[in-house]
Amino acid sequence: MIPDAHASQGQPGMGCPFRRVLVAWDGSPDAAAALRLAAALVGSGPGHVVAMAVLPDPPLPETAAPERTSQPVPPEWAQESFARAYAVLTPAPPYRIDLQATHGRPVAEVLCSHAREHGFDLLVLGRHGDGGVLHPRLGHVAEAAARASTVPVLLAGDR
Repeated sequence: MIPDAHASQGQPGMGCPFRRVLVAWDGSPDAAAALRLAAALVGSGPGHVVAMAVLPDPPLPETAAPERTSQPVPPEWAQESFARAYAVLTPAPPYRIDLQATHGRPVAEVLCSHAREHGFDLLVLGRHGDGGVLHPRLGHVAEAAARASTVPVLLAGDR
């Protein structure tokens, strides 16, 4: 069950330690559930939720020198799925919720590093396993992040 955005754990002064939350974004139903959960945890207080799409490194032509942009533009599929997920957050959160993109692999390592280096309080990921309701399993990114992260990890599912 996804908590309501008005639940007491997200209200200011109620001891919620999560004000900066990083959400792994791949546009899936589990990622949308993770975004809703992150918004509920931050609640109505000050905060910032970042949905992070981790993209593969672009192929480099053999003659080009490697160039990295510090903040790549999220692809259209990520922007569209994020807009749909954001639209169902009611009421609209009073804090920032952004979609960002970065390049790199392995995805779990990129997410864990980003969360640690940028001072996030929590990393939220969709579980993405395919074991069904009775025998849920974690996807490989969720499992690797849960094992490797020095930032607390919360796994969310759409089921």
